[in-house]
Amino acid sequence: MKKLIGSLLLASALVAIGSTASAADLERTRTLVWTDSTSTFNARYGDGTTGLSFLENFNFSVDGSSSVSSAVVSIALDGLSRLGIDSFTLTGNGQTYTGTSLLNGDTQTFSLRTNGLSAGLYTLSVAGTILGSGGGSFAGNISVAPVPEASTTAMMLGGLGLVGFAAYRRRRNGGKSESQQHNQLMPA
Repeated sequence: MKKLIGSLLLASALVAIGSTASAADLERTRTLVWTDSTSTFNARYGDGTTGLSFLENFNFSVDGSSSVSSAVVSIALDGLSRLGIDSFTLTGNGQTYTGTSLLNGDTQTFSLRTNGLSAGLYTLSVAGTILGSGGGSFAGNISVAPVPEASTTAMMLGGLGLVGFAAYRRRRNGGKSESQQHNQLMPA
């Protein structure tokens, strides 16, 4: 009896793990390819995919503190090519950032922006349902830019302050050269 109950519990656990591991009918994971600090991503679904759910994951890493700006667009074409995008998210380092839907209907647009990502591995995900009789598609882009450290910003502001002070002194002395100023201060 104990073996039967143990086997049933193990079978139930395996079914639960299998059903949560892949909630989407179509799921892919790819690594982004970068050109400078920008990358593009997309997915396309063909005939016979109507009604299926999808989850597209795009992996990338960040070396240091960074800001991210990304967008995804899907345009319906007469019901032949149409997606219903449900979510656009960025996850990594225990954080989740959710994109904002800007347009909905025949043209779907999502935008996602965040600052202060720490170094690590991140996943940009697009999830939804294929609604078109001939499938559907989406495309997007992402830009990652380093955020300057506080010490760098402080040094830059200090330098600007010194340049401003030098300009003030020069204007106050009427644009005289240093040697003329020095001669004025020294008695002859």
